Amino acid sequence: MAEAMQVPTHLTVENADFSRALGYIDGEVVPLADAKIPVRDLGLMYADMTYDVVHVWQGGFFRLEDHLDRFFASLAGLRLDAGMTRDAMRRLLADLVRRSGLPDALVYFACTRGTAVPGTRDPTASTNRFFATVTPLVLRGQPDEMRRGQNAMLVRDVARIPASAVNPVWKNTHWGDFVRAAFLAKDAGYEVPILCATDGAVAEAPGFNVVAVIDGTLLSPDAGVLEGISCRTMFEIAGEIGIPARYGRLMPEALSGAAEAFLTATSCGLFPLTRLDGAPIGDGRPGPITTRLLNTYYARKNAGWHITPVSSIPPP
Repeated sequence: MAEAMQVPTHLTVENADFSRALGYIDGEVVPLADAKIPVRDLGLMYADMTYDVVHVWQGGFFRLEDHLDRFFASLAGLRLDAGMTRDAMRRLLADLVRRSGLPDALVYFACTRGTAVPGTRDPTASTNRFFATVTPLVLRGQPDEMRRGQNAMLVRDVARIPASAVNPVWKNTHWGDFVRAAFLAKDAGYEVPILCATDGAVAEAPGFNVVAVIDGTLLSPDAGVLEGISCRTMFEIAGEIGIPARYGRLMPEALSGAAEAFLTATSCGLFPLTRLDGAPIGDGRPGPITTRLLNTYYARKNAGWHITPVSSIPPP
């Protein structure tokens, strides 16, 4: 008998208490609705910023240190300064979660270039701004959606921004290509677009890494994409349960012919990909490897794997 997919049923919009959502901006903790940045902030005007998103699971951060590693690497790459040490940031984020009282949450934190200085476009003239928000965790894929899987379109008319222009390893908000592709996919009746690199290889989807199961091995693009922590998580689980996994060049025809495929993201772990360009991937249902990875992911998190209890982090 095929393994049944186990997806939490309580993390829905209906169950989410957004009255607890908070923001941290300009040194103050405020209700989320009051968390605002100036309209002249260069993060808003020119997407001159970086950000990261970590989730809280049953009162503990999942892979907090990995997200901080990536955030501080992005800060360095984009020459931004959040104005605090790593330890201070860890304490601040934990305090924000404690104040919200949310046991399961998404924590978004960002650093922008700051307010534009009149009379100049010199990026070194602005004082950088750090802010953060905590909101209830709502799974990107609800149980019925997860069991059905995503219906995706390979958008061939819009290429992913090349790494020579915007380095995707530094998490950024340059989503013009993603948004344009999303409209094209929706117009054609699909749920999510998958973009290719300028050389024709599969790149990524908006907020998702792409993983194909080919000859029993997980394969995810190795260039021109964000180095996803959720993708790394699935590769770690795969290694522990004896499933080979590697990063490499993934061509559209290989993805179309894969036995299984899925997308990875912080807000869901993984999301099965069951149809591509109108044709089924495999038998058009989440496959056994996909299901086993997702079930193991939840079982490991429930057991405390990669979890840092919020209560273990001292206050600011």
